[in-house]
Amino acid sequence: MICTLLFPFDMGLDLDFSDNEARTVAKTLYRQKLSLLTFFDAVYENAEVESRIYQRFGSGLISISFPVDKNLKVCTQISCMSSQIKINGTGIIAYCQKLSEDIIVQAQQFATHKYDRRLMDTEIFPVFTMDKLTSTADIFITKNLKTLYGIVSAEASYEKLSEFVLDQSPLANYGYYEDEIILIKRFGAFISSDESDAIKDIIKLALVQWWTLRSYDYILQKELDDAQRQLADIPSGWKILKTFTQYNKFSKDSLDFDRDKLEIISSIHTGIPEIENDWHLKMLHTNINKIFNTDDIEKWVETKITRIEDSYENARDFLSTNFFILLDIIFFLSLAWSIFDTYLLWKMSVK
Repeated sequence: MICTLLFPFDMGLDLDFSDNEARTVAKTLYRQKLSLLTFFDAVYENAEVESRIYQRFGSGLISISFPVDKNLKVCTQISCMSSQIKINGTGIIAYCQKLSEDIIVQAQQFATHKYDRRLMDTEIFPVFTMDKLTSTADIFITKNLKTLYGIVSAEASYEKLSEFVLDQSPLANYGYYEDEIILIKRFGAFISSDESDAIKDIIKLALVQWWTLRSYDYILQKELDDAQRQLADIPSGWKILKTFTQYNKFSKDSLDFDRDKLEIISSIHTGIPEIENDWHLKMLHTNINKIFNTDDIEKWVETKITRIEDSYENARDFLSTNFFILLDIIFFLSLAWSIFDTYLLWKMSVK
């Protein structure tokens, strides 16, 4: 059995590979054997780390794979406490964060756009891959239902799960064949299939797309806060003299947001032909997106884009009005000065 720990990370970049790799979804930038991987007192050999970056998405993915005994209880322990794993004596989170920084530097060569902020959250998603079954999937799942539930849900007290929980959130098998297992929940996955590599690639892609949307949501929330803060600081009264400065700042921020918006929308609506042309992979990808509530996050991202656009539009309208009022004031002051100056000259000529 193979355990693969997935660590998604936001790069703060939009990527575009060269023309001869235009159809390539992902590119591997780093792969290496690990000298030491431990989980408490257990030592695991033949571990390997790999890092990918994904075209048109602003996120990367680190995969750490190692063989484990075919013991479902041990798999549950790893799933629930994966953050306790150490690589060469360093905690897995710290190790992945350091590696992700190095990958971001390498990925700069493919960057088409860079964001001012990036999501710094961390998460580990475990995927367990077992050899092909000798029985049907239904028999195996029924026999190990609660343990499997614990693996994909990161539930340490899986043995105490009630029938209510199992009925309300059932463990669905997305396998195509009767001897194929594809179990996925929010905190893990369990696979037994001849197509395990392709299935893991779909899980990786869906995870990266979800993480990318999370990063967009984070970026846009900060952008929305800034826009609303600036809207509240629009000059009024005697401070109207600051209109020129404020208008220039809003124009710059608005143009920056427009560039971010175009990249975000392009990324959200990027299709993957390999998935669209395969019914099972498309079905699997769609269901994983449902598990991660990807559609809801996408709608929320689009809502935030609309709100930010409205904020900038309202600010521009208000500042434009203030700008013309300021011009009117300057014109009338200039006219008054001209009249006064003419009057003075007339008085001096009379004398």
